[in-house]
Amino acid sequence: MATLTAKQITELANDFLGMAQAVGDYRYQNYGKLTKAQNKQLSDLHWTLLNYSEDLFTQSAIFVLDDVDGSLDQIKDISRQMTETYKQLAKVQQVIDISAAAATLGAAIFSKNPVAIAGAVQALVKSIKG
Repeated sequence: MATLTAKQITELANDFLGMAQAVGDYRYQNYGKLTKAQNKQLSDLHWTLLNYSEDLFTQSAIFVLDDVDGSLDQIKDISRQMTETYKQLAKVQQVIDISAAAATLGAAIFSKNPVAIAGAVQALVKSIKG
């Protein structure tokens, strides 16, 4: 098992910030099209991702992953894909599903459970592919 470095934790924080920004951008750009329930759900997911980003920036605990470099590269790619995907999405439910999967990934990282992290990364990739 490898330990994340401070630089890697900062990269994760930046990636979660990017994901949060993508959710927020989508929500604000489509505010008039969203139901109150969809708006609330996206708002909650937006704040969850922002909080994960903030917590990662200040987190002092050590994160343990089986394949640190591979996982970080995959999360970075997911963050990029989310930003691109949100610009192209027309279905609100898909945005909610992707946002929820990103929030689940954040929870898995904080659980420090490599199996949960790997599963959450796969679920996020699957939700982006639709």
